[in-house]
This record gives sequence, C-alpha cells and structure tokens, in this order.
Amino acid sequence: MTYQFTDRFSATFGLRYDDDHREIRDYHLDVYEEADYSAFSPKFALQYKINNQISTYATVAKGYKSGGFYAGTASGYPIDYDQETLWNYEIGIKSVWMDNRLMLNVAAYYMDISDMQVLTMIDSDLGYISNAAGASSMGLELEGNYIINKNFSAFANFSVGESTFDNFSDADGDYDGNYNPYAPVYTYAVGLKFRGGGGFFAGINVTGYGKSYLDKANQYEHDAYELVNAKIGYEWEHVDFYVYGNNIFDKEYNLEGVSGYYVMLSDPGEFGVRLTWRF
Repeated sequence: MTYQFTDRFSATFGLRYDDDHREIRDYHLDVYEEADYSAFSPKFALQYKINNQISTYATVAKGYKSGGFYAGTASGYPIDYDQETLWNYEIGIKSVWMDNRLMLNVAAYYMDISDMQVLTMIDSDLGYISNAAGASSMGLELEGNYIINKNFSAFANFSVGESTFDNFSDADGDYDGNYNPYAPVYTYAVGLKFRGGGGFFAGINVTGYGKSYLDKANQYEHDAYELVNAKIGYEWEHVDFYVYGNNIFDKEYNLEGVSGYYVMLSDPGEFGVRLTWRF
C-alpha cells in the first residue's frame, strides 16, 4: 500500500507471509522428520522526489529463510534447525540525466542477521546445523545505464560489501569478526548491447567477483575472477531466438577448501540456443 502525502513525498507499507512445510526421508540413516515454518515479513519505505529526474528513498524490510533438516547430525543433537531472519536498512538515490539517456542509481545498505544457520562442530569430525550465529552485512551499490544511440546501449554496476560474524563459536574455534563464507568483497558487471536491423540483437558482458573465503575460520581463500558471456539473435514481437555463450573462454574458478574439506568444480563454458515466447 502506498500513500501519497504530496506530489513529491510518499510512504509504502508491504507485508508478506511465508508458510513452509519441510520433510526429510533418509532410509539409510532411518530418519523421517517433518516440520512447519512460517513468518510475517513487513516492509516500510519512504520516497521523496527532488524533481522529475532525481528521487531519494529509505527502506526497512524483514527477510526470512525457512528452517530445515541436516541428516548428518551427530547422535544426540537435533536434526532440525530453525528459521533465519534479517532486517535490511537501505537508503538510495535514483536518477536520470541527459534527456533520460543516462540512468544512475546509488544505494547503501546494512543487514542485521539473527539465528543464522551454520554448521556447528562438537568435535573435529562431528557437527550439526544450528541457529548459533549472528552476523551483519553492509555495503554500497552503484548502477548505471547509458543509451549511446538508437542502436547501442551500455551498462555497468559495482558493489562493495563486508559480511562478518558478530557472534559464533564452536568446538573448532571462535569466529567473531570473521568474514562469512562465499561473500565476495566486491562484484561488478559491464556490458554492451546492440539492437537494430529490424529485430537483430547482440550483447556481451563481463561479470567479476572479488576475493572471498570458503570457511568460517577464513583459512581458505578464493581469488578474484571474471567471466565473459555473450549472445546474438533476433527478436520478434512475441518470439526471441538467440545463440548464447556463458563463460565463453572456459575460465576455471574451482572452490578449493570448501568448509575446510571439499573442492567444488566450477561450471565449464556453456554454449546453446534459446527460444523465448511471450504471450
């Protein structure tokens, strides 16, 4: 619901309700469990339009992640874990310039995460998933789109952030202040698109990811990497057909040392054709 106080100032209230039913059946471990999880997630937002080209906003919203089960739980410890929640606080500016040819947006955010679902070790070999951690995340996001001419457009976005444990410890150590696993210190994407000749389309983009950690102790790092993607095709009124390539240079970015034990192989280069039908 949005209420317009003036032509420039408005307030928005939203509410989402989630209801999840989860089951696990592991015949090898003789495990059968089921559970229900639910939550109300409100959202509050204020928007102020400085003029027709520049708008500011502030948002407070609650996030929800369902609980579940972990079949590898150590004997004597609960097999289920509870839901995880967060509160997200964000302020930002959205703007257009140069007769609407250039769009620039900037946003700053802070997330307060409670009851975080983490693998909690009770000794060097055994553990279970519990809601034993609290964490926070903060960052800055920049986004831009530029219409070069009637055929070409370009885009770029960049984000930098820090996501850390506020409180978490288990039999392996104390992780307060450590970086959360799989949270790169920055991400970016830049790309160029062409549309012309009726419905001809072509695009290429580069996506990049900064350094991240693969374990809660921050002993295993994953170096920064970038991927190149492209597609070319034709767009009709209701149908699109194009050839695409993801990671076209077959870049390897294996995760070595996941949770301190495992290696996850990266996706190889992928090429294919795709048909989209809008109705």
